[in-house]
Amino acid sequence: MVTVTTVCSYAALLASFVSFAAAGEPEVEIADLFGDVLFQQGIPQSITCTVFDPLPVGVFTWKVGDRIIENNNRIENIAEDEIQQVLQFTPTLEDSKKPLTCQYGERGEQVYSDYITMGIYVMDIPSDPITPGLVKDGDPVTLKVTAVLYPAPAPGDILWEVKEPGGEVVMEMSPGGQDMYGIYRAGEIEVLSESDNLYQFSLDIAVLDQKEVSNIHTVTITTKGIKKTVHFNLALKMTQGDEVEGTKEDVHQNPSSVDSYKETKEEEPEAGVLGMEMGLFIIIGVIAVFIILCIIFCIYRRKKKSRSKNSKTYTAVKTNTNMHGQPV
Repeated sequence: MVTVTTVCSYAALLASFVSFAAAGEPEVEIADLFGDVLFQQGIPQSITCTVFDPLPVGVFTWKVGDRIIENNNRIENIAEDEIQQVLQFTPTLEDSKKPLTCQYGERGEQVYSDYITMGIYVMDIPSDPITPGLVKDGDPVTLKVTAVLYPAPAPGDILWEVKEPGGEVVMEMSPGGQDMYGIYRAGEIEVLSESDNLYQFSLDIAVLDQKEVSNIHTVTITTKGIKKTVHFNLALKMTQGDEVEGTKEDVHQNPSSVDSYKETKEEEPEAGVLGMEMGLFIIIGVIAVFIILCIIFCIYRRKKKSRSKNSKTYTAVKTNTNMHGQPV
């Protein structure tokens, strides 16, 4: 016989089931990311996990592979039926090809989750233009760039380019290439340290002159579809007393070239000042000698006059006096 109490219990249980069915199961989603995702090693990332229709006492759990990542960030209520938590995460090479998973659920109960698969790459490349150093007009020069890369680069991932100032392409080549005139030659990829993923790329230019200096020289490196370009600043070495060689832009961009230019220009005023001082000294000496000669000449004239006056003789003329008033 069914009692009233039993009926009420079944009714309450049915109401709970209906309420749970109406609410639905929690839905977990990693915001804005899905599938295979590329991350650069060492660059901090903020990963957001959102849960729709959350449980009353559900908790978040983050994993990389089977490793649990501690996350003390608080859970935020975005809406009445939506919560989220943010994970601050810095990927490393060891995490490559592993899933990053966001799990949500009550402890010991069913877990709901979403995940992405991480692809980790390393691309540590100089961001500033590289100055290979000064060479004389007509001498060869080698452009070099060192980079930390993962995965290991292939020849097709490296592209050397030389363009005229107007943008017209002079040369394009990958490592191992050479132009038909023998002016440009791209060296093979050099592995400096396999354990550190350190590589070096080079381009030999047979003759560096004014025209070559005015060209634009770059190398573009591609890793996992991501491209970065390195620029080079070329300049010719200056010689003593010559005008500055190369473009004005090159001289300003090359500190050592500017310093040499300043030293040359600073030496010229010193030589001019020395010449002026010597000329002034000679003029003063000439004036002094002239004055001394004038003084000696004046003294000499005065002494000559004195001697002339002292040596002058007088002749007495005897005259007879006529006592009678007549001349003799």
